[in-house]
Amino acid sequence: MAKIVSMQKKDSNFLSGLPITSFLHILEQDQQTCSLIVSAEDKRGVLFIKEGELIDAVVDDDIGIEAANIILSWKDATIEMADAEERPRKINTPLTQIVLQATVNQDEALSSTPQQAAESKPESTESRISRLIEKFQSIAGIHQYYLLNLQGEMITQSSQNWKMGDFIAYCLVTGSQIRKNLNAKGPSRIHLSLKTGQSLLIFSGAGMIIGLLLNQNVSADNVLEQLKPAQRTG
Repeated sequence: MAKIVSMQKKDSNFLSGLPITSFLHILEQDQQTCSLIVSAEDKRGVLFIKEGELIDAVVDDDIGIEAANIILSWKDATIEMADAEERPRKINTPLTQIVLQATVNQDEALSSTPQQAAESKPESTESRISRLIEKFQSIAGIHQYYLLNLQGEMITQSSQNWKMGDFIAYCLVTGSQIRKNLNAKGPSRIHLSLKTGQSLLIFSGAGMIIGLLLNQNVSADNVLEQLKPAQRTG
């Protein structure tokens, strides 16, 4: 969790337990312009905000989106608000996409063991997608599937509901922020019950965001257990 400390006045508001991503959304809504000095253990970086947009980031020798991804991956960070600094824009990715990718990266890091990470080998995106679809089709109770990339863009889906991709991405980001605010541990998943009796299961895996529309009375735990072998990224 992040602690927010204002540098302007000693009696300024002090907020604790707010994730960096949530604070960025607040700045976006208020269209604030400032610099955020982020510290975690012996690490230190800066996020540059202009009218609510993340335009640049710096940490060690990294700048731009690479630096932003590194900073957003830090746990138990402390944030200090400083005066705005004139910077050329080096980040053009919308904040929602940056936060979404950071969320997925954190969830996958929590769900993988060090041994799995060490043993993983590169695999083409096409191969992963084919493997996942084949597995979806083999599991009884999966009515529809939706695969999104880490930017929240639809890769492929079995349904004609084209609005579902935006909804799945929104749910994953919002769910992750709620989990952090509640200091809940463990990988995240979202399981929504629908009026039709079906349910929507949303989680990250295989380097993608996955949404599954499950038939009535289908166990989400059972489906996830069957999907484990297909979610490897190597």
